[in-house]
Amino acid sequence: MRGFDKLITARKILLNVLFSEIKSEFIDDERPFLKITFFKALVLYIRYNDYGEYSYQLIYSQEPLDRIRYDNFDDTWNVKSKPHHFHPRYERIANQSPMNGDPEHDIPILLKEFIEKEFKK
Repeated sequence: MRGFDKLITARKILLNVLFSEIKSEFIDDERPFLKITFFKALVLYIRYNDYGEYSYQLIYSQEPLDRIRYDNFDDTWNVKSKPHHFHPRYERIANQSPMNGDPEHDIPILLKEFIEKEFKK
């Protein structure tokens, strides 16, 4: 599946669950990435390319490292799920990741682990 097609799939899943929480969304079809800004001031960036690489980054604020990020853009991290890894909030380290780059698998995990928790506060 092409990166842009994965992006459309991810967008559809997110809109189905969080439509009322979304302030704005933007799709860049050249790179391709999706930017979703939530009313709670969180910003989610989702990126896929045609080479199987992806990233999911939820930004909480402009403060350094105030984000979480799942990706497989590099394989320098010593984790069992290599090259898939997770960067926790406020940390420079990487941990094992349950993601695999398939939006139908990954986006429900992202929703459960982080995004829905932010909206249940």
